[in-house]
Amino acid sequence: MTISLFPLNLVLFPFVRVPLHIFEPRYKDLMNECLERGSEFGINLVVEGHMHPIGCAARVIEVTQLYPDGRMDVIVEGTRRFRLLELKNNDRPFATGEIEGLVDDDQPVDQSLVNTCLDKYNLIVTLVYGASAPRLSLADLGACPSYDMAPKSGLSIDQKQNLIELGS
Repeated sequence: MTISLFPLNLVLFPFVRVPLHIFEPRYKDLMNECLERGSEFGINLVVEGHMHPIGCAARVIEVTQLYPDGRMDVIVEGTRRFRLLELKNNDRPFATGEIEGLVDDDQPVDQSLVNTCLDKYNLIVTLVYGASAPRLSLADLGACPSYDMAPKSGLSIDQKQNLIELGS
């Protein structure tokens, strides 16, 4: 499958939402195309010019602001992990690549471990963001609790990339 790519210094996880400010002409084109077609695009972590092959497909969930010059603020949500197999040569202003979807190993979740991690996560959020910061509950967690907790858990960008590369 071929997908448009938006390389960033960001690790996006499935089912996690992040705001993006789109200002480069090529990525304005990418976002407009995705909005018109309702299509996904891929986000891969780029560090010092190196694009990691494991990334996350995303969809635009909401356009929160459109500017007269074409810039936009959007909320995107990760949909699924993928492996970038090959960058494609094309006449598009943005990169595209051939990808394959990644499937997690089905392993039972240790509920006591999830509870312990959730307690520690909420403690970190409270210490860093204050007592009024939103806390997660078990009801907020999806199929992969690690992805729900990773964005605000204090992990480095490398640790987040290692997490998204895990098969389970």
